[in-house]
Amino acid sequence: MFSFGWGELLLVSIVVIVVIGPKDLPAFIRQIGKFTKSIKKISREFKNSFNEIAKDKEFKEINESIKSATNFKDEINIKKNFNNEIKSLKETTNIIKKEVKEIKNLENEINPTEETSTLVEKDVHDKNKNKTQDEADLI
Repeated sequence: MFSFGWGELLLVSIVVIVVIGPKDLPAFIRQIGKFTKSIKKISREFKNSFNEIAKDKEFKEINESIKSATNFKDEINIKKNFNNEIKSLKETTNIIKKEVKEIKNLENEINPTEETSTLVEKDVHDKNKNKTQDEADLI
């Protein structure tokens, strides 16, 4: 927060020596030491009291509810969910297109054989018809 260089510290120490005097300087330094110890003690107690409060069950429950609310916020993200649904629909349509192409390919493979089979059946039928006419002519 505060950053003091060597020049600033030297200036402050010179001002303290001039204002307080060299006689009272050791007592002043002791008082500053006691003051800093008391500040550290107060800050340590303050920190410990916050830690105890944080360990309390009620605050744990509140913390868990805040975390679940954050997770719920992620689940409610409509734009993200909408984009995911669109992506899945696109994937589904791509799969359907592939299957339709495969079916068309199979139909193309099957149709020429059906045409030839119908032609073969017609030839057999015509031969049988000719045969029966020949038999009828003979009678």
